[in-house]
Amino acid sequence: MTIFYQALFLILTYLIAAIPFGLILAKLFAGKDVRDFGSKNIGATNVARVVGKKLGFVTLVLDGAKGAIMVIIARFGFYDVNHLHVFLVLVSAVAVVGHIYPIYLDFKGGKGVATAIAVISALDPITGFLSVCFWIMSYSLFHISSAASLISIFFTIIFSSAYDAPFEQVALCWFLFVVITIRHKENIMRLLAGEEKKLK
Repeated sequence: MTIFYQALFLILTYLIAAIPFGLILAKLFAGKDVRDFGSKNIGATNVARVVGKKLGFVTLVLDGAKGAIMVIIARFGFYDVNHLHVFLVLVSAVAVVGHIYPIYLDFKGGKGVATAIAVISALDPITGFLSVCFWIMSYSLFHISSAASLISIFFTIIFSSAYDAPFEQVALCWFLFVVITIRHKENIMRLLAGEEKKLK
């Protein structure tokens, strides 16, 4: 029966993480579909460019919160299950996949960075905190969100390995880095060409 409830919770996690807050906020408060402007992405960076930094920040918080909250609920709701950390890692992965591939938008969602950093923070606060610090430092140096995002996600692998995190957590960080790198392939091409826009 426990496996049934775990499976049900993973489905619920996907459905909640798939909620496109950036799209909803931009339409609700600015009357714009962010998919028609800028990078056409529903994430916080494009929302900030298209409808302002305030809505971009709210999008960032909500995209992170929807993943972190599910990990926290799972931690306390399934505290007595075997291999709890493995289950939390699964919840984390599903949350990020839900954001990137939302069923509500024909599986065309955001790039997953805010959700990824948030679930890692809920799973391992030290690694999460350090990844946020590296995002801030990288952004301060380059003023390019995509570069800061890729650097911070990559360093979650380094931090998790350095602090002897369980294998499944290191595997999660690798998975998130690969998926998020794939979602940033156009940004990477622009970075290499020196054409990636800074968020002013």
